Amino acid sequence: MAEKTQRLEIVTPEKKVFSGDVRFVVVPGVEGELGFLPDHAPLVSALKNGQVRVQQEGRQLKFNVAGGFVEVRNSRVMVLADSAEAVE
Repeated sequence: MAEKTQRLEIVTPEKKVFSGDVRFVVVPGVEGELGFLPDHAPLVSALKNGQVRVQQEGRQLKFNVAGGFVEVRNSRVMVLADSAEAVE
């Protein structure tokens, strides 16, 4: 049986930084780190500067983000950041 996934979108006012199906997402919430698995309860939270960590098909991805918001609903995580870039 395949692992459940959720859709992750990381966008800035200038561009879409990432879009794909992922297993797990951790974001830097203003009150601490927030982690999301598929079917997480709906949530909206402000973000602080920090790193978004993603598990996707056995690999780890990281993105530096500066501020913004995260919205979670219907197995979809939308990160709306002031700026974001992939960490190589």
